[in-house]
Amino acid sequence: MAREVKWTKYLWLSLLSFGAFLLEYFSIFVIELMFLHVDIWNYTANQRSVHCIIMAFMWAVVIAILLFFSQKYLHFPSREKKEDKLSLKNRIITFACLIGCKILTFIDWRTLKVVGEAQGKNVYQFCAQYLYYLFEVMLVLLIIMYGQKALETLLKKESPIPFGGIILAVTWGAFHFVSRGVGFEIWNGISTIVFSVLSGVMYLRLNKKCLYSYLFIAIGYLL
Repeated sequence: MAREVKWTKYLWLSLLSFGAFLLEYFSIFVIELMFLHVDIWNYTANQRSVHCIIMAFMWAVVIAILLFFSQKYLHFPSREKKEDKLSLKNRIITFACLIGCKILTFIDWRTLKVVGEAQGKNVYQFCAQYLYYLFEVMLVLLIIMYGQKALETLLKKESPIPFGGIILAVTWGAFHFVSRGVGFEIWNGISTIVFSVLSGVMYLRLNKKCLYSYLFIAIGYLL
């Protein structure tokens, strides 16, 4: 008989996924400042690109370790069932959440984010930035997945409440109040918290399908 997995193990995986974002400080103050001798207070565009590549590599390693551990010892995430079809209601809610995400990014950038990011960057700089973002979204999805599983394991039932999105909101989302290092940014924090909850809802409404969830969250965040 399979041993029951404690909900706290999933919660720790969710929190460790968030902890991966803090590796950015290790990159800035150790790798870049001490070893690469970068003036971290005055990044050049190309130095920023190097930072993005370093972070993408470190996050890729963390993601691989987390997924290996959870698959080997917790058998999660499980293989997705091909026969699961999205109901019309779930499709409508998913696209409504996606539109909400795009409204948030449009308020931030006054245009599509991808257009705003492309301005003033060459191809190398743009690709490095989006490589960074692609792995950031992977960590966002892991926080949602493990967070949702943790609370559902605690409750011993599946829940329509986006617990994963809520955990994302109080970690990654709340961190955006101060993440840019330029003081307390109210809108940046609030918008990321709302985005987090919307992402959690999309994950549930997409029947917890990892690939679809990643694509929709990525479009909502990156396009």
